[in-house]
Amino acid sequence: MKYFSPATQRLLLAAFVALLLVAPFVLYPQFLIEIMCFALLAAALNLLVSYCGLLSFGHAMFFGASGYVTAQAIKVWGLDPALGILCGVGVAVVIGALTGALAIRRQGIYFSMITLAFSQLIYFFALRMPFTGGEDGLQDVPRRAMFG
Repeated sequence: MKYFSPATQRLLLAAFVALLLVAPFVLYPQFLIEIMCFALLAAALNLLVSYCGLLSFGHAMFFGASGYVTAQAIKVWGLDPALGILCGVGVAVVIGALTGALAIRRQGIYFSMITLAFSQLIYFFALRMPFTGGEDGLQDVPRRAMFG
């Protein structure tokens, strides 16, 4: 694999930063947020698979549980979106600690199957609990301004 020269790297970085600065004025903001969320999910999976050599099927578990808790906190509890996001991150941290305590001691297919089992557990929890909306999901989550 051939790498770029330092001058080319700086030029590409400047072009990427310019693209990021222009993107909110060109693209629909909600679409841009979704792209960035899925890019973060893909980057985390890439880090785990390529650098650690661990294939995880549990990334959607953290992503989904955090999304449900954030939406519940904003819609039902009436929290500010920033606090709702912090609640969602906190739940993802707790689920990650519980899953990691068991899964990190394994490797290979055992690690993958443990993360898949926990992911399915959270999936069926979200599907069957009445406050999650079941198969319809949470509807009509209000869009409020961040930080007031």
